[in-house]
Amino acid sequence: MSFKTMIVAVALIAGATADANAQGLSDLLKGLGRNDGGISSTIGNALQGIFTKTDLTLDDLVGEYESTGPAVAFKSENFLQKAGGIAGAAALETKLQPYYEQYGMIGMPLKIDKDATFTLMVKRIKLNGTVIRNDGDGTFTFNIMVAGMKIGQFTAYVQKTGRDLDLMFDATKLKELISMVGKFSGSKLTASLSTLLDSYEGACMGFKMSYKGGGMDSPTTTSPGSSSSGSTTNGSSDTTSDPIGSLFELLNRRK
Repeated sequence: MSFKTMIVAVALIAGATADANAQGLSDLLKGLGRNDGGISSTIGNALQGIFTKTDLTLDDLVGEYESTGPAVAFKSENFLQKAGGIAGAAALETKLQPYYEQYGMIGMPLKIDKDATFTLMVKRIKLNGTVIRNDGDGTFTFNIMVAGMKIGQFTAYVQKTGRDLDLMFDATKLKELISMVGKFSGSKLTASLSTLLDSYEGACMGFKMSYKGGGMDSPTTTSPGSSSSGSTTNGSSDTTSDPIGSLFELLNRRK
């Protein structure tokens, strides 16, 4: 989910509830947080552009995806504020977009299999390898190879909204990944992109991955401390898998 979408959603929610309740959004989330099993904390962090540790497992990542644009999150509120808050994070996504188009990072197919292997196509370059879940910090390690050559281990910060993924890396590792792929494709990392990636301390940058199929039957929850396997009831997915949907649900409870 992009920061622009989050901003619009929050504005709509705030407008819809202004007459009925003078309580601010942040206060509302804090008040609800006592009894919602951590949902409010996840929603709040998602809306603020902060990476939230989750209980995702490899099974939650299994499926076929396609990249649709840049994904950005910050490791803490302090780093986010240094970048200019949520508006600054949204601006960073906008700045990255033309570079992603230039390097063929829009429309990349990604497949993650149940045997913990993956394939990712960047232009005509095939990246493959294995995925390992790191216990304790909600991250995954991608061991990446190109043409049979290991190019490195990359810690990935993964957030899931419904079935879609935000697959992000430290800015320095994203720069390394783009540089290594460029050696095979003939596209050198430009000085301007390198400078941009180095300009944001504490930022996780990567790809919005739109789900295309091949995964588990039901969406999963990404709420801290909750089960990693979601469920559907009467056609409705677990509300914790979508922060914006969960926010509407929480607001409805207040009526």
